[in-house]
Amino acid sequence: MQGSWKTAWQIAFTYIGTVVGAGFASGREIVEFFVQYGTQGLIGILLATALFIWAGTRVMLISYQIQANSYQEVSTYLFGHPFGTVFNSLLLTVMFGTTSVMLAATGAIFWESFQLPSQVGIWLSMLMIFVVTRKGLFAIHRVNSIFVPMLIAFTLLVFMYTEPWKDPILISESTRPLVWLSSPFYYVALNVTLTQAVLVPIGRESTSEKPLIAGGIIGGLGIGLLLFLAFSSLAAKMPGIQQAEMPMIALLQGVGRGIPLLFSLLVYAEIFSTLVANVFGLAEQLRLVTRLRSATILLGILVLSYLISFIGFSSLLRFLYPLFGQLVVFFLVMLLYRQWRGRTQT
Repeated sequence: MQGSWKTAWQIAFTYIGTVVGAGFASGREIVEFFVQYGTQGLIGILLATALFIWAGTRVMLISYQIQANSYQEVSTYLFGHPFGTVFNSLLLTVMFGTTSVMLAATGAIFWESFQLPSQVGIWLSMLMIFVVTRKGLFAIHRVNSIFVPMLIAFTLLVFMYTEPWKDPILISESTRPLVWLSSPFYYVALNVTLTQAVLVPIGRESTSEKPLIAGGIIGGLGIGLLLFLAFSSLAAKMPGIQQAEMPMIALLQGVGRGIPLLFSLLVYAEIFSTLVANVFGLAEQLRLVTRLRSATILLGILVLSYLISFIGFSSLLRFLYPLFGQLVVFFLVMLLYRQWRGRTQT
């Protein structure tokens, strides 16, 4: 039983760490999907939390049940042929795009927080990604087990420092209900489809369903808690904070040099952990299709992502993330449909 709970917490931390990438840890993603909608965005966070618990758990259980070797097999199970192949091609494009966004984010952090050239951050990140990804899923678990508890602690620190409970949320609310209501669906669809790169092998390698269910619940609640804390902190400083490249880091600029620097390092670590997971998933997928050596595939992924990263972090995230969320929302629809079909057939 103790081993099962330990596994569940490892799964939860890996789930959280894979979702908490460049956009989340920096606060940029939370502003785009939730904060700009005011109190309606808070309702969106509650909905997103429930969706994260359900969707992440379902992906792992499906992988466990069909013993999927890759997320391509999960997509084929959900969509069938030929739509599964079409969705996988779309997902491959989305993963390349988001990997490029996060690679650009490492450069933005080095420039804004450490006053170092952005290219230093990008090249250093590429080198470390190559080394860690070669070590496989175990290394990803280890990275997230260290950094996720630290991120929760620092996000709580930002929440306490900004004291959002003292001021009401003054952001004007959206007059178009479909906009703010659809936002959590797009957000969860984007993140869960991307975390398949890690959730699928976790499900396949599990010895039972119990740690997968427990890990999915703990992980989804953890993501929801982080979303709520970050939302409250950012909403208290709107609309000015909306202009910052890294809003969460900008919130701490008044507390001296040390704490913002530590938080910047932590944000970088979370971006790095998600980058590793993304590149790992891309490499596994391409290895099955191309039969090339792992090192060659990794270099190809990093070079292509590097070229795309020149567009810039904010520009990429503001345009690509909402677009990708809309494109992959059918993944949630098919998860629900397959679950309903499974219950009607029993």
